[in-house]
Amino acid sequence: MPTISAHARAPKQGRSRQSFERILEGTIDLLRERPYDQITLAEICERCEVSTGSLYGRVAGKDELLRAVQVRFLERLAGQFSAEAARIAAEARGLRQVVPAVVASLGNLLKDNASVLRSFMLRSAADPAIEAAGKQSALENHAKFIALLTACSTEIRHTQPERAIDTSMLLIYATQARFLGLDSVGGQGDASEWNALLQDLSDMMLAFLLFTPPKR
Repeated sequence: MPTISAHARAPKQGRSRQSFERILEGTIDLLRERPYDQITLAEICERCEVSTGSLYGRVAGKDELLRAVQVRFLERLAGQFSAEAARIAAEARGLRQVVPAVVASLGNLLKDNASVLRSFMLRSAADPAIEAAGKQSALENHAKFIALLTACSTEIRHTQPERAIDTSMLLIYATQARFLGLDSVGGQGDASEWNALLQDLSDMMLAFLLFTPPKR
């Protein structure tokens, strides 16, 4: 993953570091409220109680700030994925417990962070740096859950367990992201529909992993 220093100039004083930390955290808070294209740098500075000069002393403009914010946010998200993977490893036993735990954890991590992730995904179409960091983050985070499923390989009946796991994770992520509207504005359903979706995805993933495809 890139570092914040790849997108922002290093501060020369501790006070400058503290100001930029407030900018990063304040921007993340604003992204939970509305999309990045609806937020101004002046609003960010006002929210974080820093001068615009302080902001421009660290980044060239709004695009560069978003890249730095993404780095900070994805670092935190990686920690959340690691914590969830550790929890599942400690609590779930066997494929029938691991699958629903993975599906629910992936979905709820996306749901809890949907508003922020949406701004990154929408911007990624025009910003290769945002796109690359997002893809790398997803690969690394999903690998933590894939490892949990791979540990249950002896229970998987599909003739190509690795392929079956990868395909399942891809389809589950795509379905959850679509439901949450990560590639657009807003989501597509209420809490009861979300819980039903998680249950259906768990059932489908488990059925696929326990399915033995015919020889072709």
